[in-house]
Amino acid sequence: MTAHHRIARPLGLTLMTLAVSACGGLPLPLSPVPTATIFSGQVENGTNANPLPTTVTIVGTNLQGATLDFGGEGPGTALNINSAGTVLTVTAPPNRAGRRPVIVSTPNGKVNAGVYTFRQPTPRPTVYLLTAYPTSGLITGGTTVTLAFDGNLTYNPATPAGFTLPDVYFGAARATSVTPPVQILSGEERYTITAVAPAGTGFVDVTLRCPVASCYTFSTTNSVPFRYVP
Repeated sequence: MTAHHRIARPLGLTLMTLAVSACGGLPLPLSPVPTATIFSGQVENGTNANPLPTTVTIVGTNLQGATLDFGGEGPGTALNINSAGTVLTVTAPPNRAGRRPVIVSTPNGKVNAGVYTFRQPTPRPTVYLLTAYPTSGLITGGTTVTLAFDGNLTYNPATPAGFTLPDVYFGAARATSVTPPVQILSGEERYTITAVAPAGTGFVDVTLRCPVASCYTFSTTNSVPFRYVP
């Protein structure tokens, strides 16, 4: 009769194996969230009468598979990303005058790379969101976020009478405690407001929305990203 010998397994290895099995396997690595900053080309070339295409260079990390949006006005053309995902170049799209946030989106998240200025005559008074700070907050909500924007929050004066604060949305959830706009520079339509973020998860788009039946200059603005963290 052949004897069967059982090989003893070290106690520590056995306990570790049981712990991993109980938790459903090894934990998955964290997703590589992108970072991005405009390195050059923040302003369109040429003049107001003859704006010229500008190559925008963005540096960061984890930019593989990225797409761009110039404040809701288009992704640009000739997008190129190096193999390391650290340098991105793109030709800015034709656009109306004014400043726009450059939003970089990857499969693992969104980031605001900075503000791009278009040189074109006769700016329209449309409201454009530029930045949100801080760019992240707790999933439980309660983070006070400062939003910078260009343009004039002009409402239909009949409904309601007088000035009305915009609604601020974090994704589909409405923010609380919105403060009146504060002008950044005298003589320019550049303002900031603050809002308290509601509870949420993951990446969401922050927008300003007209709170009444009609607004002269906007209904829903472009968006800037905000990330909820545990």
